[in-house]
Amino acid sequence: MRKVIIFLFVLCLFSPSAFASYRSFSLKNGLKYYIEEDHRLGIVNITVLYRVGSYCEYNSITGIAHMLEHMNFRGSKHFKDGYLDKLSEEFGGVNNAQTSFDYTMYFITIKKSAYKKALAAYADMMSNLDLNDKRFQKERNVVYQERLWRIDNSASGFLYYSLHNLAYLASAYRWTPIGYAYDIKHYDLGDLRRFYKKYYLPNNAIIVISGDIDTDSAKKAVEKYFSNKKPADIECRITKEPQQIGRRIMYIKKPSSMKKLAMGFKIDNAKSRFTPELDLISYMLFYMKSSMADKDLIRDKHILSSISGGNEERIHDKGLFEIFADINKNISFNRARDAIENELNKIKSGDFNIDTLNAAKSKAISDYYFSQETLSEKNSSFAFYAAFDMRKYYENYPSIIKKITKRDIMAAANKYFVKDRESDCFLIPQKGKIVSNAQYKGGIR
Repeated sequence: MRKVIIFLFVLCLFSPSAFASYRSFSLKNGLKYYIEEDHRLGIVNITVLYRVGSYCEYNSITGIAHMLEHMNFRGSKHFKDGYLDKLSEEFGGVNNAQTSFDYTMYFITIKKSAYKKALAAYADMMSNLDLNDKRFQKERNVVYQERLWRIDNSASGFLYYSLHNLAYLASAYRWTPIGYAYDIKHYDLGDLRRFYKKYYLPNNAIIVISGDIDTDSAKKAVEKYFSNKKPADIECRITKEPQQIGRRIMYIKKPSSMKKLAMGFKIDNAKSRFTPELDLISYMLFYMKSSMADKDLIRDKHILSSISGGNEERIHDKGLFEIFADINKNISFNRARDAIENELNKIKSGDFNIDTLNAAKSKAISDYYFSQETLSEKNSSFAFYAAFDMRKYYENYPSIIKKITKRDIMAAANKYFVKDRESDCFLIPQKGKIVSNAQYKGGIR
């Protein structure tokens, strides 16, 4: 009963009516922007999203979207190198960015007295980046060190990277956003400039502004700084991943304290019928105190020391339902993999308690509302779904989750958890220096 009371309290505290709605606007150049007034605190968040990520790359320039993200902080025509960082320090703000497979996102939360200065900087970054070779070469080294830190010197990072190399044969989702090490060292400033001009366009971006603002004043600021940006045709030619016709297996070697396993099952893109069902399966397996895989494989049978994973959806092509596990000593790869398959088979056959499904629903809905606690989290989620025409899905997510039945969960599991969609990557531990906190010199973006 206590859990029910707490959950009902959460729903009341974070009900949709507790949030002012985002108002939608657009400029003649195709830029869409959203404004939400929230006067609870004297701060403002600006989130700028470009519909470009590593999926727009090709062999020889992999990782260039991420490189361009770094260069956005190295100065533009009217703003000096590090301007947003200095502005954040001066006005007590926080700013950062991220490059994903499908998008690049920039965000800042700052005092309301400074938000228009940040907006002006983002506008200059859209068309006037100072892409000079000296700064490019310096930042290239930073990005290469990040590649070593995240992938090459990390057993878990290399496992994640290798799973994508295995699961995808043709799609640009084959490489992760950091890119291949060779490409990071060899693409040039001309490649970067061409990529920038091709994708950093007003009709390829959305802006979300939320916080202690006046809507009319914010509108005028957006019009002032962005209305002169010129649109252009956007063309991103990508190769669709062909149908997989059998289970794929890979063995890799890295210094590690234990054996590791990564499993990936091809799933349809984020707009598919079963995306919310896969979210719930993630909770059922991994992310509750009563989660099935944690209880069965770690606490009861001691086959694994850790397990995690979930629905890693994609926009433009097939995604992956991923599972990552650390295998206990004296347990074989095959036994670990078969034990995980057995958990998936339980879901496929409906061999799970309805209370487990209900608990997963409660956790998914409460996480949805708790993700809206800060302006930054709320705006980044909204920006993603608005950018890819999924705003209605995002706003109705709790009601969608509530309606999902046990039969729906079984249908999703039976569609996706099959060997013709499966890729398994086994990491064989090697002797050598195990880098748990690799030295990385440079800012993390």
